[in-house]
Amino acid sequence: MTARTTPDRLMDATLRLVADQGFQATSVGQIEREAGMAPRSGALYQHFASKDDVLHAAVERELAAVDELGSILDMLPLGDLRSEFALMARWNLDSLEWRGGLAALVRRESARLPPDLLDKLYERLVARPYEQVVAWLRSRFEAAGVTPPDLHPIALILIESMSSYRFMRSAFGRTLDDIDDERFIAAWVDTALAVAAHHGLYAEV
Repeated sequence: MTARTTPDRLMDATLRLVADQGFQATSVGQIEREAGMAPRSGALYQHFASKDDVLHAAVERELAAVDELGSILDMLPLGDLRSEFALMARWNLDSLEWRGGLAALVRRESARLPPDLLDKLYERLVARPYEQVVAWLRSRFEAAGVTPPDLHPIALILIESMSSYRFMRSAFGRTLDDIDDERFIAAWVDTALAVAAHHGLYAEV
């Protein structure tokens, strides 16, 4: 396992602390202590100009990982809609796992984040990935010669159900009937295929 660099440790600590107690309540000394360094030693300033700078760097690092959705969609089509939905579901559930810190930060601090940072978060966490999914769905309808339905709300319903499931597992450690990832993915894929079939895109062979 690759050791975390000092900048990574500082960014990790910043995300955890800001998500837990807010940006204003988080001090440079707390960040250094959380990262395993002597508090108020100046260690943070050897790598970042300020507390604001380390937060922006941490957000940008997390967003770069989110951008990998484009590479997942580049693997499609697989020639089978069920396999494609399953691939997307697995990737998104995994990504929600490691996006947890960033999501917690947004939930807590959205009203207090600088507008430019909030705009960046919306563009990269919401607008861009959703538009990529919608574009992929539209291409599947067009390739089949079927007029696509209103895809944005359909994508929102399907994708946000994953967020709700992952949040429930994270917050409570369990779900109704103790559903695990495999059961959720199987039901999610069946639901997505049912929506596709309703709109004339899919027919079970």
